[in-house]
Amino acid sequence: MSPRDSLPAPGGPGLEPRWTSSAKSGVGTAFDGRSLVWFTVSHGILDEVYYPRVDQANTRDFGLLITDAGAPDQEPFFSEEKRDTGSVVHLLAPGVPGYRLINSCTRGRYQIEKTIVTDPERDVIVQRVRFRPLVGTLESYRVFALLAPHIGNQGFGNDAWCDEYKGIPMMFAQRADVALAIACDCDWRARSCGYVGVSDGWRLLRNQRRLVEYTEARNGNVALTGEVDLSVAARTVGDDRIAEFVLALGFGSGPAEAAQRARMTLASKFDAIAETYVREWQGYHERTLGPEPPSESCDPDDMRITAEHDLATDADGVTHNETTAGSGDPRDRTPVDLPTSVIDLYYTSAAVLACHEDKRAIGALIASLSIPWGQSKGDHELGGYHLVWPRDLVESAGALMAAGHCNLARRTLRYLMSTQEADGQWPQNMWLDGRAYWRGVQMDETAFPILFAELLRREDELKDLDPWPMVRKAAAFVVRHGPVTQQDRWEEDGGYSPFTLAVEIASLIVAADFADAAGESDTATVLRETADAWNDNVERWTYVTGTEFARLAGVDGYYTRIAPPESADATAGVDSLPAGYVSIRNRPAGSDRTRYENLVSPDALALVRLGLRDANDERIVNTVRVIDALLCRGTKTGPVWYRYNNDGYGEHEDGAPFDGVGVGRGWPLLAGERAHYELARGRPHAAVHLLGVMRAQTSDGGMLPEQVWDAGDLPHHELFNGRPSGSAMPLVWAHAEYVKLVRSLRDGVVFDMPDRPYDRYVRNKVQARHAIWSAANKARVMRAGRTLRVQVDRPALVHWTADGWSTKHDTIARELRLLGVWVADLETSALPAGAAVEFTLYYPEEQRWENVNYRVALMTDTA
Repeated sequence: MSPRDSLPAPGGPGLEPRWTSSAKSGVGTAFDGRSLVWFTVSHGILDEVYYPRVDQANTRDFGLLITDAGAPDQEPFFSEEKRDTGSVVHLLAPGVPGYRLINSCTRGRYQIEKTIVTDPERDVIVQRVRFRPLVGTLESYRVFALLAPHIGNQGFGNDAWCDEYKGIPMMFAQRADVALAIACDCDWRARSCGYVGVSDGWRLLRNQRRLVEYTEARNGNVALTGEVDLSVAARTVGDDRIAEFVLALGFGSGPAEAAQRARMTLASKFDAIAETYVREWQGYHERTLGPEPPSESCDPDDMRITAEHDLATDADGVTHNETTAGSGDPRDRTPVDLPTSVIDLYYTSAAVLACHEDKRAIGALIASLSIPWGQSKGDHELGGYHLVWPRDLVESAGALMAAGHCNLARRTLRYLMSTQEADGQWPQNMWLDGRAYWRGVQMDETAFPILFAELLRREDELKDLDPWPMVRKAAAFVVRHGPVTQQDRWEEDGGYSPFTLAVEIASLIVAADFADAAGESDTATVLRETADAWNDNVERWTYVTGTEFARLAGVDGYYTRIAPPESADATAGVDSLPAGYVSIRNRPAGSDRTRYENLVSPDALALVRLGLRDANDERIVNTVRVIDALLCRGTKTGPVWYRYNNDGYGEHEDGAPFDGVGVGRGWPLLAGERAHYELARGRPHAAVHLLGVMRAQTSDGGMLPEQVWDAGDLPHHELFNGRPSGSAMPLVWAHAEYVKLVRSLRDGVVFDMPDRPYDRYVRNKVQARHAIWSAANKARVMRAGRTLRVQVDRPALVHWTADGWSTKHDTIARELRLLGVWVADLETSALPAGAAVEFTLYYPEEQRWENVNYRVALMTDTA
């Protein structure tokens, strides 16, 4: 490094930092594992760039500023690329996450063409830029690169400075052990570092039409600005005189390493770098299982095409399921031919999945390379969505399997093995190294990895992996702590969730098979008995009848979204609310609770997806009618479904970003889940239609959003009916659902439906022999004809009676070592409905009684 005369920027530490829009046009990284850089694209420019891990963002955005040349006779002109151009996005090849952006000045003054890739051989993101004047000559303009470092997921605490590397002028930023360097192949005409909102280049050029060359801005929210020497970058193309230059953003553990990498990239021809980048991704797609890929990328406008369908709709596009459904086994269907209009997004989605995997913590996929409503979020949003959620991870890895990339999916199973907690669960979400970020307990996130291991086993893709130790610990946690969940899959409410119950029960049936294979038949028996007992109660816990919603829909009842546990102390974290009430998160005070029967969700469709109920079960069909009446809304791109009625997770009615309260919007993911239900019900054309709806709701670069705007257009907020909202985009889970839906349609069967639960509960209609009381689920009612199993976490004696203590019995609990529980089976199967079992517990090792009597009443078997 060579010193320069120092001119520190004034105004530190700058304005409070903010992230940027989550409305991504694209995401990308080199397929080559040597390049530890990931990038996002939005509004025609680079946004967050991640290094050296996929969970660590280091920039806010990186775009261009255009001004007049400063001649006395020139009219002042200032234009910011991301705000003052319209952008058109092109993929470099079908399914390849490299981009050619055409950004046209909204005032008709210039056009910018950018090609963006990462260097497959090193930690550098590289852009070739072509600046074309449309009014005036090249000499009439000045072009500046503007970068906002947010190193290590933080806007504050960054150092920025201007310097040279071996005689090459560059701009640098660093925080802790991550540094970046920006280099240009035609050098910089001027450079400046400043504090955002006070002395940054944007403010200087906007207000003063000149760049003050501050040399450093330390410990703040900083920005780097460099003027490109257009005289060096000038080229003649046909009759036009344009500027062409290459920008390299290099990363390293120190400034010299970052600079050396950037310089080495600039020493290569850009076309050679881009060709290698594209070729490696095309090699990935050669191994992608699926329909024949399109020969070239589709025009962005074609993203609005949807397939013909047979869903009956009203004027708003709301489905009512009036077409006759199929019958029989949902696993025996005829493959469906897909329209070519939906195939391009399949390959884009397969690439999006791979782009979200880390290259060191292989097998770990984050939820999204974005921060929902990032423009309103600061340093306190440390994780954004660039964290690992076990649920999203399993869904994504399952989609990789559906796309034929089972080797990548096996890496995810190894990752899950390495991050499982000692007690068998996984964190609610976590950094790549397994450290918990949020600390809620979601039972489905512990059960899902079991189903994932089964999917690999079913496809004969476990190879050298033995998942039984992981499966055993996870199943044991589910047995000990289920069926009540502290949080549902939407990370909000605790209680009995139909979705969570479906995942738990299916996972225990699957785990029992693993136990049998490991020679642990006693454990397998208890796992099946537990699953049967819980399955026996799904309707009692979550199916409600005779409500206002049921009357309005013309049905007897439906599955509710979440139901309170039988005992108020069933699990920590369940709100203390009046009996029968549940909370509604993200709602203003006064509208943040309701009766549990008044909450409806598509979550109950998981009972079909995971094989616990037939798709044509009257209770499921009834629930679908209520779902469509309450949660479905038509948009310009097709129907959307809400997570549940009165959801508050979304923009405000006026389009303002979600800030803890808001209005929930429709999720394309839920259209995919509904499509899988339609396929299971024997309505493949309805499923194909919904596949087209999902495709129509992508961004201009083919990114599927978390949510879709469902109200009138609000151009000021960039919100348009049927188009992505400001929530996370891309949502990897949604892309995973799209990939699995394509596979399911091509196979004519739901890809990830496990066989064993369907055989047990739908085909063979196995009934429970036990009812289970446990500390996690203190049952107060049981069906007559069942044996009452008392489950505890230590050696115990159950002192009990079935006749009001006229006669007394003592039953010693037996240990189930592999599950970490003790169980006592009380002989209650002969007791009639109306009887009651009372019991208390004695702990011999502690020589103490619990001093609490518990009562379980018997009801009729059909109740």
